[in-house]
Amino acid sequence: MEKDNALDLDKMLEDHGDYLFRFSLMKLKDTAMAEDMVQDTFLSAMMAGDGFSSRASVRTWLTAIMKNKLIDHWRAQGKEVSVADLMEGSDEDASVDDFFDMAGRWADMPNAYPDPDSALENKQFWAIFRNCLSRLKPQQAEVFLAKEVHGMSNEEICESQSLNANNVWVLMHRARVSLGKCLELHWAG
Repeated sequence: MEKDNALDLDKMLEDHGDYLFRFSLMKLKDTAMAEDMVQDTFLSAMMAGDGFSSRASVRTWLTAIMKNKLIDHWRAQGKEVSVADLMEGSDEDASVDDFFDMAGRWADMPNAYPDPDSALENKQFWAIFRNCLSRLKPQQAEVFLAKEVHGMSNEEICESQSLNANNVWVLMHRARVSLGKCLELHWAG
């Protein structure tokens, strides 16, 4: 009997592990934390055993477990997550020592030095883009990030956000129109 449960867990991991990882990574923005969240989700599912009643799909059940785990995680940290937090990338600066070997030579020779003007424009663009994205309604921003940044399929977005396909299409359309207008006003204009 235990072998059957292990096989079911293996199948669940194979069928839903990547999806749950992308979902948690989208929310946490930390690969190690996302991996831990997936493990915690499967551990809870395994411990629940017969708790799955087949009224929903296995993926929906696992996603609900993960959402509760995420809420517990954020409560434990004592913080709320804003759209701006969702968009911010890691700003950790690498140490200068990481670029050179012990003899002072390049560890990995850079291909070419960036043009300072284009690098500045690129940095300014992304700051304006993040600002424009923060002006979207939270659900529009989440759906946009899920689709365009994290590469989730419409089906995955529907399931993770509890939306139907038409809602996802409308949210994406509105997000793109709003972002386009904002960028036109603050960047291109």
